[in-house]
Amino acid sequence: MEIVATFVPSGRGDPAEELRRPPAGATMVELRADLIDAGADIGGLVGAAGLPTVVTLRSRAEGGEGPDDPAGRRRFFERAASSSAAFVDLEAARDRDLVDAVVPRDRVILSAHFGAGVPADLEERAAALLAAGTRFVKIVPAARSLTDVEAVLRLANAFDRGARAGRRAVLFASGELGRATRLLGPLLGAPLAYAAWAPERRAAPGQYLPEEIDALIGHLGGRPRRLFAVLGRPVAGSLSPRIHAAAYRALGLPNVFVPLDVAAAAELDGLLVPAGASWLDALGLAAGGFAVTMPWKEEAARRCTLLAPRAQRAGAANTVLPRAGKVLGDCTDMDGITRVLAEEGVSLAGAGALVLGAGGAARAATVALRLGGAEVAIAARDGELGAAAARRLGVTSAEVAASERVAVVVNATPAGADGEGSPWLEALRLPAGGVVVDLPYGPRPTFLEQLAERRGWRYVSGREVLLFQAVSQFAAMTGAAPPVRAMAAALGLGEAAP
Repeated sequence: MEIVATFVPSGRGDPAEELRRPPAGATMVELRADLIDAGADIGGLVGAAGLPTVVTLRSRAEGGEGPDDPAGRRRFFERAASSSAAFVDLEAARDRDLVDAVVPRDRVILSAHFGAGVPADLEERAAALLAAGTRFVKIVPAARSLTDVEAVLRLANAFDRGARAGRRAVLFASGELGRATRLLGPLLGAPLAYAAWAPERRAAPGQYLPEEIDALIGHLGGRPRRLFAVLGRPVAGSLSPRIHAAAYRALGLPNVFVPLDVAAAAELDGLLVPAGASWLDALGLAAGGFAVTMPWKEEAARRCTLLAPRAQRAGAANTVLPRAGKVLGDCTDMDGITRVLAEEGVSLAGAGALVLGAGGAARAATVALRLGGAEVAIAARDGELGAAAARRLGVTSAEVAASERVAVVVNATPAGADGEGSPWLEALRLPAGGVVVDLPYGPRPTFLEQLAERRGWRYVSGREVLLFQAVSQFAAMTGAAPPVRAMAAALGLGEAAP
């Protein structure tokens, strides 16, 4: 598998100099001429790249910024063909007559992008592209639902199982919903994996960085033995794939962990079913288990045939294991919360605690704290929902101001996750030295983290909770002893205690 980093210039310097420093893990470079200044010397840029190069002029009709007119495209590709580029990307709908006439077919990537979603005749279109005999074909429909992801993976699986004609087909779905196909495509035989040049310079939504692709699937040489996934919406920012992949690598397990964006509860029905019956299993991607995140923890619990008592009490499951004839469910979020509080030296017996929120994560936090012996209250922005959750769990409902009487606050809502101010969280009155556990996490400090620093509270991040719930989750999913230090390193937490 070649990892192709799509070059998008920063606009702050010489593009040729930037091309000389490709991202770590990239083995090829895609030069998107439609995203580069029109007067740029394409041949010179190809020469500046330190890796084999693909020259692409993505048309506006297929989601790029390049021309659609045949004459202008022909002039460009005549220049591109004379460069030292390893490959030239020609669009089947506009440039097919240039194959051999302008660019030798053994240097052509014949591509088709479908921005409106997966065409009903995707398989026939793919067969027509392959029949052209070019070195590679690239087929990229936009994913608008989990059904689109399934359709793309079905065709990728058919390519992998059938006569692949020298592994020429590159098939994945674009968009944030298509992330799983960008990881599974190469494992099903795609010879190229397209990646972003830099975090702030992604040519398309859903692109991974080269080092992310390596971290997530670099330990595999082909089809995985078991497939695991995180189910939620949105799920693109989940760190679960990275932490579990680090554990697989550390133990030499040939498994993969991917994100699946679930838009509606009904989509869970095709996944959370007894082993051998899901559409993933039908593709030969044996589903070993699922991590479930917001907003589907309650729906996941309803679909389990056997729930751990604590998950049943919370009415929420974040770990679902399809097994022979049954679906098991547990809520390892509780392990994450109790472990991080233990690490902070907090004794829950008789302590006052306030949980913010009324959803599945909040109920799991409440049960975990109750099992530890704490006196728990629930505060939610929707008072009626908070009161209903409190009644169900046998605790009291309260306002955020009640935090002045507790030792621990757990934020089980998305409030402040983006770092922006939250008047609701601003109303917290936890005494100095109290502990706040913030379940959300993101690329920058949350608002609650900033607030804790200003007010002298001890702060526990969602990443720390994620680590310890994932340790329990990994053990349940695989039956193997979790490599805690490797999992902590994947989250940038250094060496956590075993």
